[in-house]
Amino acid sequence: MPKSHVAGLAMTPTAFFIAHIHTGGNHMSLPDGAYEALENALGAENVCDDPAVTSAYSYMWLLYSTHAQSGRYRPAAVVLPGSTHDVQTIIKIANRYKFSYIPVGTNLLPPTIPIRPDTIIIDPKRMDRILEIDTQNMFAVVEPYVTYAQLQAETMKYGLTITVAEAGAQVSVVANNMFQGMGGTGHKFGYNRGVLGVDWVLPSGELLQIGSRGNPHGGWFWGDCAGINLKGLLRADSGHCGGLGMVTTMAVKLFPYPGPSTFPVKGTNPDFKVTFPHDRFRLNLIKFPDRRKLIEAMYEIGHAEIAAAVHEEPATMVLSGASPSVEYFWEKWPEFMKQWRNVLSVTLIGFSSPRQVAYEQKVLDQIVQELGGEYIQEGSELWQIGEDNIGEQIRTGLSNRLFRIAGDFFVIGGFGFDSIDQSYKMSEEYMWPLIEEGQKKGHFIPDDTHNDWLNSYQLGHFSETEPLIFFEHDLDAGATFITSYMKTIQEAVKRKMCTTWPLGPMNYIAGPNMCNYHELVLKIKKELDPRMTSNPDYPVPPQPPQ
Repeated sequence: MPKSHVAGLAMTPTAFFIAHIHTGGNHMSLPDGAYEALENALGAENVCDDPAVTSAYSYMWLLYSTHAQSGRYRPAAVVLPGSTHDVQTIIKIANRYKFSYIPVGTNLLPPTIPIRPDTIIIDPKRMDRILEIDTQNMFAVVEPYVTYAQLQAETMKYGLTITVAEAGAQVSVVANNMFQGMGGTGHKFGYNRGVLGVDWVLPSGELLQIGSRGNPHGGWFWGDCAGINLKGLLRADSGHCGGLGMVTTMAVKLFPYPGPSTFPVKGTNPDFKVTFPHDRFRLNLIKFPDRRKLIEAMYEIGHAEIAAAVHEEPATMVLSGASPSVEYFWEKWPEFMKQWRNVLSVTLIGFSSPRQVAYEQKVLDQIVQELGGEYIQEGSELWQIGEDNIGEQIRTGLSNRLFRIAGDFFVIGGFGFDSIDQSYKMSEEYMWPLIEEGQKKGHFIPDDTHNDWLNSYQLGHFSETEPLIFFEHDLDAGATFITSYMKTIQEAVKRKMCTTWPLGPMNYIAGPNMCNYHELVLKIKKELDPRMTSNPDYPVPPQPPQ
């Protein structure tokens, strides 16, 4: 069972809640009798309205502005279900007493923040079990609090793996698959193809089983047919963010893995190194004369159907991941920014044999030569800073280090999926100009590389780009960021390009320019959740923002 660290002590979630359970008086803004109904259903140790606990759920890491408002939208209570039946009961109690709820996973993104006071958080910390690993059919069945690190550690014992979310191996497998399903090895394993059978509790409290799970004795193995196929409604591009109930169990696709049964990491934090067998795993870091040549190489690699992971790696991400301290980063940054430009990271994995790696390396060598690329030599200073890439692409762990540079980080744009060429155009035409505006204000750190974290998916058939920015943890810089983020949506629709992820109310910017999809989504929301109880403003709020 995962543990919460409170006042320096390791405590299970239940023990933590016992230390902070309700002791009488008003239950925030929950209707009379609602808190007691939750206690009766789950046990008093699994329901909490102590401000010391609920305040933690009103904070979101991305913006200091949310921290400044902590407590303003503090949840009325936090509940810890232990099963699908518990989740159904919670939702039925919410409908009976007419209060709202937000289902969360590992609580990473903005939709987990309450927007009105009569809201509880459904936190699945107790639902952290891997229910099945089917080695023959290559899938695993997991509950919402199972993380990628947890699942991958178990599957590697059987020669299997999963494409791990690049938000970090600490995030929920279920949540990421509902969001976009991205992962470091998505070039080979695909994008958002991992969802198979699903148990989904609707806003009515009813249990809907989709995929092969929807047929009697159908099992978990199939997500696209042999049952009700509602994966598009479940996740679409970015998922419904808890606005259409809660997924309590999911089967996810596994893939072959030819490496050690234990993740081969050595060293101590933050200086971790991975040592995969070189005849089966090979990292290539390649500098190109310009981004156009780099992008052409990405296409050629896809056409040749080689490599497991293909990413343009920006200097800020690489150096922050390798920096043992903030001081080290800022000491190295001015010179490193000049040296690390237009670098493509290509990881080869010999799934069938070492001969596969040897063959793919020969093909890659030819592509690099034809396009004027140059390999960063193993053992060089640049190589030593960037060599963690191979481990990061298989099990991401550097995400938390990105905060150390300035206090906050995110992307201007990103999460918009199109061709590699279109990703480049979006970046150059409006994303980087917005970044430069923020730099002139002194809100974003200096970076003139114009290199993104540009990712190839499904052998280069489409991609996603993220221009990373780093900024102070304060209100002014946060305002510049969120304004710029919204502008990327406006600029995209002007150009008829794929938009940045239009989160919640931002759908009212994107929707009118994209067949009014937001109106259809809102109709579905009202049909399944007529009282707007399930994370009320998602996937689309009932009214456009003022």
